[in-house]
Amino acid sequence: MLQKEGIVAVPYPENLRPVIARAVESWRNFCTLETATKEAFVFEDYGGYELKEETGETKDLKENFHVSQVGLPRLQKIAEEQGVSESIEFVESVSVLIKSIEEVILDFAKSVESEYEIAGFAENIAANKQKWTVRFLHYFGDQAAGEELASPHVDRGGFTLHLFESDSGLERLNWNKEWVPMPVDQDQTVIICGFRLQNHSENKLRAMCHRVVANESTSKDGRYSAVLFVNMEHSKKYDKDKFGRLQDFEPGFNYDIPGEKMAEMFTEGDF
Repeated sequence: MLQKEGIVAVPYPENLRPVIARAVESWRNFCTLETATKEAFVFEDYGGYELKEETGETKDLKENFHVSQVGLPRLQKIAEEQGVSESIEFVESVSVLIKSIEEVILDFAKSVESEYEIAGFAENIAANKQKWTVRFLHYFGDQAAGEELASPHVDRGGFTLHLFESDSGLERLNWNKEWVPMPVDQDQTVIICGFRLQNHSENKLRAMCHRVVANESTSKDGRYSAVLFVNMEHSKKYDKDKFGRLQDFEPGFNYDIPGEKMAEMFTEGDF
């Protein structure tokens, strides 16, 4: 399914649903805080808050928060020192989420390794678990219906779990390069391949280009979502310094890219 359609839907175990719901609700509450309170969680590698209000064709107007196991201690310390209940609850709920979803991720990695014969894939995914990163997003309202809230792009890493979408509007570019809905409901996570896995699998799997488009509701009131980026050890990373942002490439550029040309876009190093 990941190869044929570019996505796969994985049902949540019963015990994981309330964990996702709690984390999303705490993110909504965190977003209501004053900007200065949120910006105390300075964005660094593997954790922190970002406010993005730059304008431009491929710039998204949003605020987001990254959390990983390796970054959690710093974020927990900030929340405790701050003493704001919404901050404390948010960081704690994400900590529980990261621990609770580990089994789902590892089971999926084992399935990918077996089905597509990618030797050592599951082990490399497990070795990177301290750096698996949850990203919570809040796209701002006051925009036109039909406008792109998130510009078309492929993710840089191994694979991405779409944990939650507050409304419709998430779309994927199918292999015919047509935009089609990519719905996510409360009972499942939709998983897509990233560019790093496309290179690592030598084009057995291809990164899914996707975007978010505003509907009548989200254009006015905004939109909330949560994704989890899963990367791997012992694989080359996309060379952003040399080739630039993936958002600036033509949508679907990677669908027909030759392996040799793609390999030139990767270099040794961390995510």
